[in-house]
Amino acid sequence: MSLIPWKWGSGRTGMTRAESDPFMALQREINRAFDSFLSDDWFRDPLWLQRNWPNGAGFLTPRVDVSETESEVHVTVELPGLSEKDLDVELRENQLRIAGEKKDERSTQDHNFHRMERTFGAFERIIPLPAKVQREGVQARFKDGVLSIVMPKVERSRVAQKIPVQAGN
Repeated sequence: MSLIPWKWGSGRTGMTRAESDPFMALQREINRAFDSFLSDDWFRDPLWLQRNWPNGAGFLTPRVDVSETESEVHVTVELPGLSEKDLDVELRENQLRIAGEKKDERSTQDHNFHRMERTFGAFERIIPLPAKVQREGVQARFKDGVLSIVMPKVERSRVAQKIPVQAGN
């Protein structure tokens, strides 16, 4: 009988250092996670994250143009697939809030989808305005999936006023 606990000829010599070391086990798990990360669909398809991230990007963050003229501030928002009834537009102190929801109207019962790229859900966008605007006279129009908002600027006093300075007693 041998005093050494190895099993000669069995091909296995017990646990190796790599198998018993907790840091090596952690390293194996990290490697496995990175291998999974690099092979998943979201890495191969660059738009996957944009389409599937909740309230993060894609449709759920509508694209906006903000411009101004001497007398107005213009905001244009792309909102494909919505109607004016789906929108809530609110003018705040120096911001414009646009919120809405695109509802999923597809029937998925009898379909075997191979690709799902359309996005649905609620969104909210708060847009800082470049100038103070009047609350009266704001116009919003929605046509062909584009929301256009025109806001008149607050008129600044263009007439200079001379202020007399008095001597103090």
